[in-house]
Amino acid sequence: MLESVVSDSVVAVLAVLGIYATLDYLIVNCRTPVGILCNYFATRRVSFPERYGPWAVITGSSDGIGKQYAFNLAAKGMNVMLISRTESKLVEIAKEITTKYPVQVKWLAVDFSEGFKLYDKIEVALAGLDIGILVNNVGMAHEHPLEFEKICLRELEHIIQVNMGATVMMTRIVLPEMKRHDRGLVVNVSSSAGLNHLPYLSMYAATKAFLNSFSRALKEELFFTNVHCQLVIPMFVLTNINAEWETVWWWAMIATNVEKFTRSAVGTIGRSGVTAGYWAHEIQIALIRLMPGWLFSKMFYCIARPFKKQPDEKPVIKINNNY
Repeated sequence: MLESVVSDSVVAVLAVLGIYATLDYLIVNCRTPVGILCNYFATRRVSFPERYGPWAVITGSSDGIGKQYAFNLAAKGMNVMLISRTESKLVEIAKEITTKYPVQVKWLAVDFSEGFKLYDKIEVALAGLDIGILVNNVGMAHEHPLEFEKICLRELEHIIQVNMGATVMMTRIVLPEMKRHDRGLVVNVSSSAGLNHLPYLSMYAATKAFLNSFSRALKEELFFTNVHCQLVIPMFVLTNINAEWETVWWWAMIATNVEKFTRSAVGTIGRSGVTAGYWAHEIQIALIRLMPGWLFSKMFYCIARPFKKQPDEKPVIKINNNY
């Protein structure tokens, strides 16, 4: 009889744990699509400039996702301030946007890897702009998969300054005025790399995990205000800076076109606080969450190891930096 009672108790405990795990999974993975459906009709008639303010600031806007955010926000009637490293690209993008849309465009060429000393310059450039949306998109990755101790000190410093420092400092600059106007939105473009531990891309994944945590905390801090923080956690997005990955068959199968991704991600603004940005990415992340973290890390180890740079050899795949 005692054995029967113990057995029933164990079954009951396991059932409760199973129900809890299922509910937790559904909440995490269904929150975004449900939120989009609930907010769709409430937000569709309010323009971005009316809801947030007339100016959008986009970092890392000379290429890829940042560039597409600039075009998509301009299409929504937002004036745009482009901040990135390559001046010639910024000038060209500004011309393209003003030719296509009746909006104002400003630009500022800075290298975010220079650290905190450049933010006085940025703050001066932004003074007087009624900023409604800040898109923290700037980022960089390792040039190639590599053991942590072999990453040079300069690259470690740059990846910290670009991937973490830029988001923190840009948010610190614009947030007080957003709160004063009682409106605004901070969009932090992170990566699904921050959801797991990635051998040979340890620093990149760790900086994205920081962005995920920082954004979620800021989102809760702003809960009782009309200023919001959106965290975007994309999977693989195909851009010019990582086109070399197209040679890997699984990358080509699951990577999303940057124009398609960004158009979808902008569509989630005002409708989702945490999003993968694109429906296929939501499914991919949901599938990854089903896998134990240790197993995913082991799988990534096997995937990344063949591309790891060997002594005196050029890397098989190079992930270029875009900031």
